Amino acid sequence: MKTILLATLLLAVLPAHAQETPDTPVVTKGMSAKFAALPDLPDCVSLAVLKGDPGKGPSVVEMKFTPGCIVPWHWHTPSESAVPLSGLLEISMKGEKPVLLTNGDYGYLPSKHIHQAKCTGSKPCAAIFFLDAPIDIHYVDKSGAEIPVAQALAEAEKLMAKPVAKPAPKPAAKP
Repeated sequence: MKTILLATLLLAVLPAHAQETPDTPVVTKGMSAKFAALPDLPDCVSLAVLKGDPGKGPSVVEMKFTPGCIVPWHWHTPSESAVPLSGLLEISMKGEKPVLLTNGDYGYLPSKHIHQAKCTGSKPCAAIFFLDAPIDIHYVDKSGAEIPVAQALAEAEKLMAKPVAKPAPKPAAKP
């Protein structure tokens, strides 16, 4: 059901590249990409389709995240490859230490592997994601059990609303 809902929303909100075939060259200029928010993602995320149709098959999308944005624990049917363009994107995979990705780094997220993403630091994040199948999203709780979208997004909003601890002031220089 979530696959159908997300695919339908993608088709309605984001333009697909109509004449595209696997052997058709595609060039998308950053300024012409049409970004949109999607109901199954936090409000702090917007997405633009660069190639393909995420609702029907493999695709390439660009996602933008506001500073502090959290996409809570979830998994997808497609495998994802992520290449950050700007900001500090923290990817946490279940059972692994969080990894900070920055401009030019590469991250691979296997199919159905539970993960979350967070835009850390004070600057917005942007990244290109390569998806090998139609996109879906399945949010989970700490135990890995699937939870409703509304519950996952509400919990993420609470985390994002918490004030970030400021680092301790630097000691004064000695005379």
